[in-house]
Amino acid sequence: MPRAKTYLTASEYAVLGLLRQRPTYGYELQRRLAGKSGLARVCPVEPAMVYAILKSLSGLELIDGRWDASEYPPKAVFAATPEGDAEFQRWLCRPVGRMREVRRDFLVKLYFALEEEPALARELIEAQLAACDAYAAEIARELAQVEPASFDAIALGSKASAARLTREWLEESLALLEKPRAEA
Repeated sequence: MPRAKTYLTASEYAVLGLLRQRPTYGYELQRRLAGKSGLARVCPVEPAMVYAILKSLSGLELIDGRWDASEYPPKAVFAATPEGDAEFQRWLCRPVGRMREVRRDFLVKLYFALEEEPALARELIEAQLAACDAYAAEIARELAQVEPASFDAIALGSKASAARLTREWLEESLALLEKPRAEA
């Protein structure tokens, strides 16, 4: 028996987020998730994957599709369902737990938070700073329990460094959001 899907990927949340903004066609989603700017900068999705994601989200009843016959050939238009909207909102407000998830998952969240409301983006960054501090504290506890010149110490040092640099970047990002748009 196939296993039920228990989580969505950053790419699936990106598609769901775009469909929350406005109902659209698969081709338009492909266009927005390709290239080197905006959401595509941090979450590029291959064109064929867009349709696989639409099928997955539809199967989970997070989006719904209908045919638009006003154009020829008719095209499927997809939109987020109320369940999809609620799932996206829950995901959007949670910081990520691992530093390696910041480069993709957190940035996808930040993209949508900035689109929705700058105050939400600030709250998200502040929550991520707290998560980063908790992560760094756990790494420090682990570091105190290993031999200083061991592989474990080196590996944990790498994680501690990632947490420090991530914290620095988050603080810089928060400062950018505090500046008036003309100054930034």
